[in-house]
Amino acid sequence: MEVALLMAGQGSEGFGGLLLVGGLVLALIYWKIVLSLLLVVGIGAGLITLAQALRVARLRSIAKAAQRRFAGDVCRIDERFALVEAIDSEANARQARLLLHSATIEPRNGQLALVRDVHRLTPPVDLRGIASNLGFADFLQGQGITMVNDLAVEAKATQAAITCLREAEWASQSLQTMAEMIASTRDTLAKARGNELLEPAIPQLEEALGTFTQEEDKLTSHLQDSLRMLGKLHDFLGVPQKLRPILNFDLDGLFDPARRSDLEASFQEVVSLNQAFGELSRDRLI
Repeated sequence: MEVALLMAGQGSEGFGGLLLVGGLVLALIYWKIVLSLLLVVGIGAGLITLAQALRVARLRSIAKAAQRRFAGDVCRIDERFALVEAIDSEANARQARLLLHSATIEPRNGQLALVRDVHRLTPPVDLRGIASNLGFADFLQGQGITMVNDLAVEAKATQAAITCLREAEWASQSLQTMAEMIASTRDTLAKARGNELLEPAIPQLEEALGTFTQEEDKLTSHLQDSLRMLGKLHDFLGVPQKLRPILNFDLDGLFDPARRSDLEASFQEVVSLNQAFGELSRDRLI
């Protein structure tokens, strides 16, 4: 049995060798035809690669134009309103795609948070159809992403909601800094009492502590106002589209853009004051 299997294996190897030799002989005889076929295949592969490269470059150009036009605008994805943060292209071995980066406000762990997402969109075969702003908007709509007119109340409400969320995040971070400053000042005050080197600065430290506390109150108020307005805007945007037009919703006067600028200026002042007392503490406390 083993001898039969060995002979069968040797026969297969011999047959394969004959086929290889026969192929080489045919290739030598018809080398011109073989060379021509290889040349045609090579040219075809090169043309395909070139066409893919040109398509990727064209798609990248279209994405840059769309980025300039639509980035920062509001869109509707299903029943959610979102901000278009960026548009770019993605090239891989199989197919080039468009990437739309969006940000929407959604509940997370009992709080409203900014949730970011990336939508990978397959462009049409004919890229000329999405080369214009109108064509690109129509393409997005076909993908379930509808751009919202900048003058629409939904667009203004979405922008305002995101602004409120960022205001709340800034106020929360500033409150953490302020809490550290208040704790540091109180610690310095405790060390200053009975320390003849720092006792003369106690009135200034107490005044600074009062200033820090007032700033903390302003930041807390700003945080609460921002969160309250964020909740109202989120509720408004959550109303079904058919009912939204009958609502009397006026954004004017609900949010003062200059308020944060005033708070930032005041916050920087107290931070500078805290740095001055920090230097005093390091220089004079043992």
